[in-house]
Amino acid sequence: MEQSWIKVGFAKVDITPPLGVCMAGYFHRREAEGVLDPLYASAIAISDEQNDIKWILISCDLIGLGAEYSEATRKLIGERLGLSIEKVMIHSTHTHTGPHVRVVEDKEKAKQMGGPDDAYMAMLERKIADAAQMAAGRLKDAAMDIGYGHEDSISFIRRYRMKDGSMTTNPGRGNPDIVEPIGEIDPDVGVVRFKYVDGSGEVLVVNFTLHPDMTSGSLFSADYPGHMRQAVRQLLPDCDVLYINGAAGDINHIDAMHPEHDTTSGYAYSRKVGRILAAEVYKVYQRFSSSRDMNGCEPGFCSGRITVDMPLRAISPEQVVKARKDIQSFYDGTWAVTGAGMASIAEISTAFQTVRIAALGSALPLEIQAVALGEIAYVGLPGEVFSQIGRRIKKGSPFANTFISSLTNGSHGYFPTRKAFQEGGYEAKNNPFTEELEDSLVAHALQLLNSLK
Repeated sequence: MEQSWIKVGFAKVDITPPLGVCMAGYFHRREAEGVLDPLYASAIAISDEQNDIKWILISCDLIGLGAEYSEATRKLIGERLGLSIEKVMIHSTHTHTGPHVRVVEDKEKAKQMGGPDDAYMAMLERKIADAAQMAAGRLKDAAMDIGYGHEDSISFIRRYRMKDGSMTTNPGRGNPDIVEPIGEIDPDVGVVRFKYVDGSGEVLVVNFTLHPDMTSGSLFSADYPGHMRQAVRQLLPDCDVLYINGAAGDINHIDAMHPEHDTTSGYAYSRKVGRILAAEVYKVYQRFSSSRDMNGCEPGFCSGRITVDMPLRAISPEQVVKARKDIQSFYDGTWAVTGAGMASIAEISTAFQTVRIAALGSALPLEIQAVALGEIAYVGLPGEVFSQIGRRIKKGSPFANTFISSLTNGSHGYFPTRKAFQEGGYEAKNNPFTEELEDSLVAHALQLLNSLK
């Protein structure tokens, strides 16, 4: 029998909303008309041999659970299980075919573009807590392995330098004005396996970096993360799978440089991507089966969080007045678009963020959380993190195996690099922050990780 120094429990709960609930992800209103595949909240609880729960990691098939909802849900889980909030991490995979789950204070915006359904949100909070509670009630002795795969055929940088010197997000497949992508993907497929000592099954925690925005339409779907989980289950029937999306703020599935290799988007393509990722996960798993020397960990549990008051862009009263006019014209269909595609979306994003900054003030508190187990650490950041920021944190971490968990405990927009702020574009405009964001996030994340080591 394998030696165990931890106990692990897993549970998942269906969180698919009723039809008619507004869907999130785009700049227009969508009301759900059906379900392609269920949305889930999946939870893994980690404890010591005395059943003292050290932390719980929850992954939800949502676009990004707002900070207010996340805080309330974590408090509910803490009340049920007697845990401090820093031991509960709630991640959203960022599917674009799920419900609105962020507070929309502007009633007109909610009317025009959709917002959270109060009845569903009340249920969602309890459902996520149910997943955590059930995982905590299923603790079993487990052994652990860590392994890595490499997958670079399904993810692509989506910001491109153009011949005129400008930067464009998703400039179109085969656009002749493209010079080169700006940035690098993260091809790491990180897999942590927890194998129950009694032989009853296993749990895989998979970390990869890619926007789940392939399916589109008005039918609920978990997008490629759901297909990946399903495909792994088909290959390994005794394995449960929890997915954590990494720093995918500037990474999606569109190969604009080589359109001949880029077949399509849509549901079938999301299934294909999920299966490709599952195949790489399976390769890592096969190495687990043949070797015990996969960076195994020594005992040790820790968790922590810090809150950073992140400075917001300075705006003038005149900018706010103009932004409100632009938004109203966007709603009534008279907005004068000066750009095409993502450029036009970047313009209206600027208006929405200007109004948001006016309401927020000079700074916004951002929570950075980390949970660790031996030489494994998960770092939670409450936004769509650019890949370079994720790589900087992983490289500087004192833990041998550090995984980025984006859209964790909040959803505050894009977290671009300093360079991306200077270049401009959709992501740089669709957030309220300044170019100091990157260095502050990296410094505070590493400060937290070092405090846990």
